[in-house]
Amino acid sequence: MSRTRKSLAITSLLFAGLFAGIVRAESAAARPPAGGAEPPGSDVFTTPREALLREKPSLSARVLSRLPQGTRLALTEAREQFLKVEAAGLPPGWVSRSVVMVFPPGAAATKDLQAVGRAFAGNEGNRKLSAALLERAAERLREAKTPDPETEILAGEAAEAAASSGGPFPKGLSIVEKADVPGARPLYGGAAFERALGLLPREGTRESLLLRERAIAGLLRARYPVVSTALPALAGETNAWLDLTETAESPEVLRSAAERAGLSSLALGRYLLALGKLQDLGKLAERLSAAGAHARSLMPDALEGRRLSARAGVVATMRGDGSLSFPQEVRTVLGPKQTVVRIGGNLGALQLSVETAIGGTRNLHIRKAATPLLPVPGSLRVSPDGRSAAWVEVIGPAMLVPVMTSLEKDEPAREIAFVSGGRPLRDQALAHVVSSLSGFSKDGQRLGLAIDAWNSTPGPAPRYSVVSVATGELLFETSRDMKSFRRLLE
Repeated sequence: MSRTRKSLAITSLLFAGLFAGIVRAESAAARPPAGGAEPPGSDVFTTPREALLREKPSLSARVLSRLPQGTRLALTEAREQFLKVEAAGLPPGWVSRSVVMVFPPGAAATKDLQAVGRAFAGNEGNRKLSAALLERAAERLREAKTPDPETEILAGEAAEAAASSGGPFPKGLSIVEKADVPGARPLYGGAAFERALGLLPREGTRESLLLRERAIAGLLRARYPVVSTALPALAGETNAWLDLTETAESPEVLRSAAERAGLSSLALGRYLLALGKLQDLGKLAERLSAAGAHARSLMPDALEGRRLSARAGVVATMRGDGSLSFPQEVRTVLGPKQTVVRIGGNLGALQLSVETAIGGTRNLHIRKAATPLLPVPGSLRVSPDGRSAAWVEVIGPAMLVPVMTSLEKDEPAREIAFVSGGRPLRDQALAHVVSSLSGFSKDGQRLGLAIDAWNSTPGPAPRYSVVSVATGELLFETSRDMKSFRRLLE
């Protein structure tokens, strides 16, 4: 047998075994107990995407309600083909046996609830059913005074997965739908993760500590479903994800924590830069770098650890030379003419000014069209002939792009990538763009820059480019030929 056929055969056997296990679990849960029908009070769960609650035990009877998958009902009467059920907020009615699963009271059926809920957890079409079964299993264990943190965590994770599949949702899963907010996605509130944390000690066996990590991660996902936009919430979110990333030992938890820590840190870093909190920005970069090293040590082959370290580099680059983003200035002297180019003003109303002095005559020009937004500290460059300026703008949490403008004409600053064509322009489509300026050539006609751009992780080296100051045309680019790059800037 060829290697390919052998691999396919093994895969088929694995799927067959998994399917058989699910069928056995369903059969054990659904069959009546020995000696009679299911007892009243049994838990009944609807299994298709939509089940019908009818007025009478007949397929032609009037439909009282349409029930989403995973709806939990209480059995009041069992017949051969139909079950009479009730639930809060619904009129009593009948459902077909063919569209439900029944779990009688008792510890054995509670184990069946757990088993079937676990089996369906990885099945996209049964996410709501899985969440409902595991939620009820956790509730039964609490009612029996034997709460189980792992079952609570499984229930919470299943509810998160169910929320991502879209509504409608069965009642009891604590999934919030914001119908009044356009584009808002359903969210799980995290109650099961809170209960699990209340059951797990801060210090214990390795198994309990790994469970505690999962519970903390789930609670943070519920608390911060998306990256925060308000500064206080963003600072708290970043600190919480970094705390977890720095200590987590579970690869599953560490992957998600590292990703969320990186995203929130980039957003926070931009805030800190804008507020002039360069010391805090430096501490954030250091902490992010240490967290990335921890993730890489536990997961040397995982992208998340390498990506976190790369994002630490973005935050460090955002800090520039450690001075303020504004004001910053550069002085040039060309014969008797002295020029001071300055980025100053207030955030949201920065200005680029050019002051020239020849002898006792001074002239100040404000370039109103070339409005800086949030420059990287120390990135301002002025050509030796005093005719052009360039700097690096932080236009997004992970977008540090080079811009240039004329100092002789009042024209908008141009993002170099958009006017150059070639590789710098293609880099703009990637998630992370980190740029630096090497400076102008001695005649002021060419500008050198480096761009490191990536989606998942950086490449082995940035791309070095030389562009024409007059036209923005790309003249040269390389990742290795540094001699030619430097020669063009002489």
